[in-house]
Parts: sequence; C-alpha cells; structure tokens
Amino acid sequence: MSQPLYPRRPRRRAKKMPRRIALLILVMLVIIAGITGAVLIYRAQHSIIKNSLGLRNIVFDQALLKTGSGYHSYEGESQGVTASVGIDVSTYQGPVDWWAVKHAGIDYVIVRAAYRGYETGRIVPDDLYAQNISGAAAAGLHVGVYLYSQALDEQEAIEEADYLLELIEGLPIDYPVVYDQEEFTAAQARTEGLTGEQATKNAVAFCERIYDAGYIPMIYTNNDWAVNMYDMERLDRYPIWFADYTDAPHLSCGFAMWQYTDAGSVTGIQGPVDINLLFLPAPS
Repeated sequence: MSQPLYPRRPRRRAKKMPRRIALLILVMLVIIAGITGAVLIYRAQHSIIKNSLGLRNIVFDQALLKTGSGYHSYEGESQGVTASVGIDVSTYQGPVDWWAVKHAGIDYVIVRAAYRGYETGRIVPDDLYAQNISGAAAAGLHVGVYLYSQALDEQEAIEEADYLLELIEGLPIDYPVVYDQEEFTAAQARTEGLTGEQATKNAVAFCERIYDAGYIPMIYTNNDWAVNMYDMERLDRYPIWFADYTDAPHLSCGFAMWQYTDAGSVTGIQGPVDINLLFLPAPS
C-alpha cells in the first residue's frame, strides 16, 4: 500500500485539567454567582435617587409583617427600616377631620392634588387639595401629593409635572410627589392603546422634572402595571409606591411604600380610605 502524500500525525491525548485548577474554577463560579445575587439584592434596595427621607426600595419580608386589630405594622429593624402608617385621600373622601386623623395614629397623608381628564385631556385640581394639604399640615401630619396622569407622551407628562409644581408652590409639602398612571377601563379613555414603553418614558419624564424642582419623586404602581406595562428596571431608581391588597406583596425591584388596603377605616374620615406603610430608615 502506498504511503499517503501527507502522513497523519499521531493523535494527541487531551490533557486532563489538574484537579486543583478545576476546584479553583468551581470556587470562582460559586463566588461569582454569590456576588451576582448580592448585587441584585443591593440594586433592589439601594439603586435609588438620593432623597432627604432616606427612602429606598426594600424587598418585603412577610415574616416581619404584623396584622390584626388596628393598622398593619412591619418589624423591619433587620432591614434597617421602620414602617410609618399613612393614608391617601382625594375629594372622594369628602371633608376630613385632620386632628382626629392625627390622634388616630396616622403619620402622613398623600393628597391627590390634580388629575388629567381621561376624555378631555384637561388637567384640573382636585376640589379639596388645598383644604386637605393645609388641614393635614396644621394637625401635624407629613404631607405628600399625587397627580393622576393620562399622559400620552413625555411632553404631556412634563406638562403635568409643571402644572402640579405650580399648584403646590408655597404649600407645606415634605413627603413625596407621586406620579400615578393606571389603566382606565372606559372605552373612551384617551390612553387606550398606550404602550408600556411609552408609559415608562412618561413616568421618567415626570419624575425628572419633580426631582429637578427639589421634591422627592415617587411612582405609584400595582401588579398589573408592574408586570404588563412598566419597565421596572428603568424606574427602580425612584421610590416605588406599590398597591397590593394581600399580605404577601412582591415586587422584584422592591418598594418604598405599600398600599395594603383600599377599604381602611380611620377616625375623622367618613367611609373607606386607602392605608399605607412607608419604609423609613430605622433610628440608629
């Protein structure tokens, strides 16, 4: 048999990786996985704008929740937070006895200051916003505000922010200024067909304007919008106000305030009212 023109070289045996190197690589992979997990947790709790209240979005631990008679409480010292009880109101609650609310153990209120009409697109003030803000502050409550948005794009969201800033100028606002955009189920709603990408851009535009004006911006959301609309990774640098009426609220990016019921009862208010827990830094 004739020899091949290019004789084959003998096949080399693959060298086995030394056990020490294999073990070292395995340890490094475990460390990297641990660091990645720690970074995700850190990001959920610390990737947030600097704010005077020290708010951050925490990962909720159901084991720390206390329910029963009265308001919910959250024993969050292990997470470095303490839970403060508050409410949010609009003209729908009617006139409020704010001194009675304060004596009932409420620390703060988030007042609806304005809203954009879902049909007309006009931005108008809440009928009782000034009365609620001044009355609550006089009774010793901390006060924040929110605007119900029906913005179609960033320019309209900025318009809403500017309107709200003008409305609250000179008023005793020391708690967050909140962007609240939700699904409106009416067929004639102007936001019908709004995409999640655009909704996210709207929220960012509003919050940037509020932040530049020296207030603490916050974004209100619920499970539906957090999953199906908002890009929460783009929004988690702002404090999140999360509505979930269960005892096990979960949001991957965490949240700084939790609306745990829309059927609360508070002395000084006729009818049901939303009750919230705000997670503030625990006293050192």
